[in-house]
Amino acid sequence: MNKYRFLAAAAVALFAFSLYRATLLPGFDFGDTGSFQATVGSELLTPRDAYPLYFAIGAAVVRLTHLEPAFALNLASAIEAAVAAAAIVFVAAELSGSLVAAVAAALLFVVSYTFWSQAIIAEVYALHALFVATTMWLLLRWSRQPSLRSLTAFFGVYALGFGNHLSMILLLPGYTVFLLLAAPGGWRSMLTPKVVLVAALCALGGAAQYAWNLRTLWFQPHPPDSMADALRTFWFDVTKSDWRDTMVLNVPASMLADRVHMYWFDLRQQFGPIVPAVAVAGLAALFVRDRTRAVLMLLLYLVNALFAFSYNVGDTHVFFLPSHLMVVLLAAAALGLAHPRAARGAALPRALHVVAGLFIVYAAVRAYNDFPALDRSADRRPTSVVERLAGGLDDQHALLLTDLNWQIANGLSYYARVPHPELATARMPDVLLYAPALIHDNAAISRRVFLTERARSELSASYGPLVPTAPDPSTAVPPLAAEIERLPAGTAYVFCVLRPSRDLPLDRSDVAGAARQLGGSAVRLPDEDYVAMVGSIGGPTTIISGNRPFRQRVDIHGVPVEIRMESWLATDTIRRMGFGHVIAHHHHSLIVERGISFVAFDDRGSPIRTSYRSNIFAPQPRYVCYR
Repeated sequence: MNKYRFLAAAAVALFAFSLYRATLLPGFDFGDTGSFQATVGSELLTPRDAYPLYFAIGAAVVRLTHLEPAFALNLASAIEAAVAAAAIVFVAAELSGSLVAAVAAALLFVVSYTFWSQAIIAEVYALHALFVATTMWLLLRWSRQPSLRSLTAFFGVYALGFGNHLSMILLLPGYTVFLLLAAPGGWRSMLTPKVVLVAALCALGGAAQYAWNLRTLWFQPHPPDSMADALRTFWFDVTKSDWRDTMVLNVPASMLADRVHMYWFDLRQQFGPIVPAVAVAGLAALFVRDRTRAVLMLLLYLVNALFAFSYNVGDTHVFFLPSHLMVVLLAAAALGLAHPRAARGAALPRALHVVAGLFIVYAAVRAYNDFPALDRSADRRPTSVVERLAGGLDDQHALLLTDLNWQIANGLSYYARVPHPELATARMPDVLLYAPALIHDNAAISRRVFLTERARSELSASYGPLVPTAPDPSTAVPPLAAEIERLPAGTAYVFCVLRPSRDLPLDRSDVAGAARQLGGSAVRLPDEDYVAMVGSIGGPTTIISGNRPFRQRVDIHGVPVEIRMESWLATDTIRRMGFGHVIAHHHHSLIVERGISFVAFDDRGSPIRTSYRSNIFAPQPRYVCYR
């Protein structure tokens, strides 16, 4: 049986890696991903950077592959996610006793929307899933064949997982209760000096990974005065204490009902409505067959789900991933009734084997349907945005002063560090106090000073006409209506307007002008969170809207188009995969963002023109100081 488990796990891992490699982001991204890609390979890792194990593995992949760091780190996520899929097969087989059920559970998680989206970019969640699954498998194996050696393996891997993500702590209640309940000599056997010593040594080993972060404090411009000072700074930064206190268990009471709807939307987005129902049956089956394992699964699910539910952060969906893993594992437990030892008759096991096989088919269908939406293999939007801001500039001839949305700033950091180290940049808030002198000194050595839009606004507000600026004509941003005007009549399009982020407000006149250009003066867009205007330029127009996410199919001159709104705008401020998608002829035509997203496409669904406004992918004008 073990041989077959290894073969099945290897097959699932190969499928997962092939899927993720085919849809892998080819370059750098914005947000945390851009920060990870800019940091990997650095010898100095600050406590704020955290994730020492993640960066160590990423650096190893960069060295071994000789690939550009951004792509190498994306590839590392795909590898980690594929290995996690293999580990899930082993966990699900332990819980269910059925290899078919285990494969079905692993495949359902492999193709789940959020996990897939995190497996194709530089992020920590694929590696976290690997540690969650591996520690669960080691714990279940120990309960089946107890020994100090297997217990030490569990303690060691669990402690190692803290080097990737501190949310490993959320597994502690479930693991602790299980160890005490499943201990062969009773709960007191877990408190013997030998076991306590092994656990303590493993914990120290896991904590030692952060020596890398602690060491870096002494290489900073203002090193700590003492070890106590260093430890205080380290703990504050590595646990993100400055914002954690305002986010953990801080969802306003008025939003709790909306949060429930959001969770149900998110769960259905991953698995549809059937798998969660089967998971409930699986939990009931576990309570009948093995109450100790049922308590473990229930605690792991509840602690992780409730943490994510109460975590007031802009990307809550990624923190639901461990609880989603518990859902598929419980579904496997339900399907595991097919194991001959779980039923008296022969007909029932065969029927449930068929059901498990149907779940595998269901996973394949979901993979086919979601492949276009999750395919980022051609997504070079971050590169385009940053090249527009910084393209053609070098430290011999120019200095770029910036004040950018933090997500774009992280992408620029990678751009300036890896592919274009010749770019000289500085943040306007850091130099504003002496900006006129800085600009004067650069002009004296024939180096022009360029500014991003917000940096120019800050400079003008502080110094007015003392430091004159002018738009850089090479980066002028025309109204969206002017871009649409250049497209021939009859061109198929989708024009989406989603409620924008607070720091990137809509230009209502631009929205109205684009709508008139597309559908005529009679077009009025509704004031709802999600709006999609679909049709052909100068032809009939269909408007789809709502305050909740939706999927809608339309036909434009024989081209089948699916509009998918894949976010919950009341809570989502960050969606690495976008807030929605336009799929035309099973082709990924547009990643929909907050604000304005527009695509015109041909009869095969291939984009002819894509435009963004009022979001992080919108083109930004650049300004130049002419003093």
